[in-house]
Amino acid sequence: LPRLRGDPGYLDRAGYEVTDSRGKRIPSSAVNWGGYGANIPYSVRQLPSEANALGELKILFPNKHAIYMHDTPQKSFFQRDMRALSHGCVRLQDPRGMAAAVLGTSVDYIAEKLKHGHATENVTRTIPVYVAYFTAWPDMSGKVEYFNDVYDRDTRLKQALDATEAARSPSS
Repeated sequence: LPRLRGDPGYLDRAGYEVTDSRGKRIPSSAVNWGGYGANIPYSVRQLPSEANALGELKILFPNKHAIYMHDTPQKSFFQRDMRALSHGCVRLQDPRGMAAAVLGTSVDYIAEKLKHGHATENVTRTIPVYVAYFTAWPDMSGKVEYFNDVYDRDTRLKQALDATEAARSPSS
C-alpha cells in the first residue's frame, strides 16, 4: 500500500489485475489507494504467465492450510537439494503434465487452454491428495538418505514418541 499511494499505476505496469466488488476490471491508477485504510474494496491478482510467481497454472485442492500445487518461473530451483522456498505449496516440475493427469486429458489440451488466458476448470472426479514431509528417504538402491529438517518437525515427532513411551512405561 505505501508504494501504491505514491505510485497508483504500479500494479498496471507490474502485470496485476485490479477488479471492483462486481469483478469489473479497473486501472490501478484510478484507485485512491490511500482513501480506504485496511478495508480496500478491490481485489488484486497477478495474471498467469511466466512472470507470475506461481507460473502459468495452479492446482487447488481442499485443505485447511491453503496449500496448492503450482508452476514456477524459477525452473532452476529443481536442480537444488534445498527447495523450501515458499510457505508450503508444492512446486511442480511438469505442471502441464500434472494438470493433464488431474483433468484426465492431454498436455496438448492444457497448452491450448493456456493460450487463451485465464480460465478455471473444475475436476469432475474425486482424487485423493496426500501431502507428506519426509526427512529420510531411500535412494534407488534402497540406501536411506537423510535430509535437513527445515520445518523442525523431527524434534516434535521425537517429543511425541518420548511422551508416548513414558506414558506406556510402568511407573517406578
